[in-house]
Amino acid sequence: MNILNCLVINDLLLSMNRHEAKFIQEIIKDVLTKLDPKYLHVPKHLVGIDPLAHNIFHFLSTATDDVRIVGIHGMPGVGKTTIAKVVFNQLCYDCGYGFEGSSFLLNVKESESKDMVLLQQQLLHDILRQNTEKINNVDRGKVLIKERLWRKRVLVVVDDVDHLDQLNALIGERSWFGRGSRVIITTRDERLLLEVDQRYQVQELNPDESLQLFCRHAFRDTKPAKDYVKLSNDVVEYCGGLPLALEVLGSSLFGKNQARWESVIDRLRKFPNCEIQKKLRISLDTLDEPTLKNPEDDFGTLIERSLIKVDDSGTISMHDLLREMGREIVKEESPENPAQRSRIWSQ
Repeated sequence: MNILNCLVINDLLLSMNRHEAKFIQEIIKDVLTKLDPKYLHVPKHLVGIDPLAHNIFHFLSTATDDVRIVGIHGMPGVGKTTIAKVVFNQLCYDCGYGFEGSSFLLNVKESESKDMVLLQQQLLHDILRQNTEKINNVDRGKVLIKERLWRKRVLVVVDDVDHLDQLNALIGERSWFGRGSRVIITTRDERLLLEVDQRYQVQELNPDESLQLFCRHAFRDTKPAKDYVKLSNDVVEYCGGLPLALEVLGSSLFGKNQARWESVIDRLRKFPNCEIQKKLRISLDTLDEPTLKNPEDDFGTLIERSLIKVDDSGTISMHDLLREMGREIVKEESPENPAQRSRIWSQ
C-alpha cells in the first residue's frame, strides 16, 4: 500500500462518522491480512491493552532518525506478545513511516545454537525478501545481519526472550540497523532490558476487563448469560486478571450447561488447569537454584521475573495462580505420601 493510497484512505476516514470509519478500518485490516504476509493475526476483540499499545506506538512512531528499542515485560500469559503484535501491525502500515523491511521473531525462548541460526536466517529473509547465503554458525550470522541491514530502516520484534545470548545473536548492537529503525523485545525477565530506551510492564486486567474478556470466550458476548453471572464471577476471581487463564477457561466452558460449569469450577479448586500451569511454569524452570548466600539478589531475581511483587509499602504479594503452581510442584515430589513433601499447606 503506497503513500498516495494511504492519504486517500485517511481523507475518506476523516470524512466519515466514527462508526463508518471503524467499519472501513476493519475491512482494510481484513484485506491486509489476506494480501500481505507481514500482517499478523491478533484476536478480533482485544480487551485492556489499548492504552499500553498506544503509548508504545506513540514512542516508536515519533519521527526521529535514532534507532529506538523498547522492552515489554510481565508474567507469562499476561499479553506481552499480543501487545507486540498490535504495535507491529500499526507500525508496518503507518502510512508515513516507510520501513524497508520488517520481521517478527516469535517465541525465541530456550532456542539452542542451531535454532538461533535459523532465526538469524529468518530475520534476513523477512527483511530482504530473498534467500541469503547459508549461515553456518551464530557468529557468521551476526556478521551477515550487520552487513546486510546497517543501511536499512527496519522494524524487528524479538518475542519471548529468556537469555542475553539470544538478543546478542539477533539484534546485537544498534549499529546493526539503519537510521530510524525500531526494535521491540518481549520477555518475562526485566534484567534483559537494561539497554532499551523505554520499558513497559504489562499488568493484569482489572475485574471489569477480566469479565469482558472471559465472556468473549465463554459466551461470545461482552457479558455473562443471565443464569451464569455468579459462576462467571467465580471463574474471573480465580483467574486473577490473567488473560491466558481467562481465555483458556472461557473457551473450555463455552456451550456447557450449569452443572458442567459447577463441576469445572469445583475441580479447579483442587486441580489446576494443565494448560495454564504449563505456561506459568516456564518462568520457574529457567531460574537458577537459589544460593541462600545472597538472598537479596535471589529476591530481586524473583521480582525481575514477575514472580512476586513488592508495593510502595514493602508488602510482598504473588499471583494466586503462581502460588497454585508452586503447590503443584511440591505435590509432585511425593504424590501419594504428603509426609515426604518439602512443604505442607493443607491440613
